[in-house]
Order: sequence, then structure tokens, then C-alpha cells
Amino acid sequence: MNSKNFSKQFSFQFIFIMLLFLIIVLLSVMIIVLGKNIYVNINEDRDNNYEIRVSLSYIANKIRQSDKQGAVEIRNYEGENAVIINETYDEENYETWIYFYDNAIYEMFTDENSSFQPEEGMRIVDCDGFEITKLNDNLYMFAAKSSKESSELVLNLYSKQ
Repeated sequence: MNSKNFSKQFSFQFIFIMLLFLIIVLLSVMIIVLGKNIYVNINEDRDNNYEIRVSLSYIANKIRQSDKQGAVEIRNYEGENAVIINETYDEENYETWIYFYDNAIYEMFTDENSSFQPEEGMRIVDCDGFEITKLNDNLYMFAAKSSKESSELVLNLYSKQ
């Protein structure tokens, strides 16, 4: 009789230990899945923020390269403000347009005063909004927004326009 009690006690302990082991395994898997989701979200936010900041830096560098008198101007295009950079190559005048269209920032290099369709430009970065605001004579603010991130850049043009 003593061996039956030992056997029942042994099987109960074995089942209890296995249940504890199963609970620990399930909790470990849940923690790993939760950590993975947090890691993925952090990387997505970082990538979005990086793309927005890099696009604003790209625009700032394009403008700084051409910061000469009369070379940079702001015009309305398709209901939004656009940056136009005027350049001369081989005695021919060209324009680089940077504008917002179809939830993205685009760039278009074209002959001076020629017309183009907004979708013909090169897509720089996807975003939900892009605003250009003239703060005073030479001071402009560029703001790019995505669903989770937004970034602003204030740029001073050194040449007088």
C-alpha cells in the first residue's frame, strides 16, 4: 500500500512540475513575442524619423548649394508652396522644383518656365505633409510630417533676394 501512495504522490508531483514548466515556457514565449513587437515598433519609428530628417537635410543642402542672389524662390504650385532653385548650365537656364504632391516630397529638374505634370518628378520621400513658410525676408521654415513623426527646419538664405 505504501508503494501505491508513493506512486500517486510521484505522479502528482510530476504533473505539477510539468505544469509549472509549461507555464514558464508559455510566459517566456509571450515575453519574447512582446519584445519583438516593441523592437519592430521602435525600428519603424526610427526609420520614419530618419527619412523625414534626411529629406529636410537634402532640401537644405540643395538650397545652400544654390544660395545666390535670385537663385532661390518660393512659388505656389498645385495649391502648395514649392521651392524653385534657378540654375544656369552652358548658358541655358534651368529650374529645380521641390514640391509636395500625392503624400510625398518630389523634385523636378526642368527647363526654365516649362510646364510639367507633378507626377513626373522624382519622389524623394513619402510623408503626410510638407509645408514651406516664409518667416521673413531670408528666413524660411520647412516642415515635413508623417503619421507618427514631424520635423521642422529653419533655413536662412544668406543672399538677398
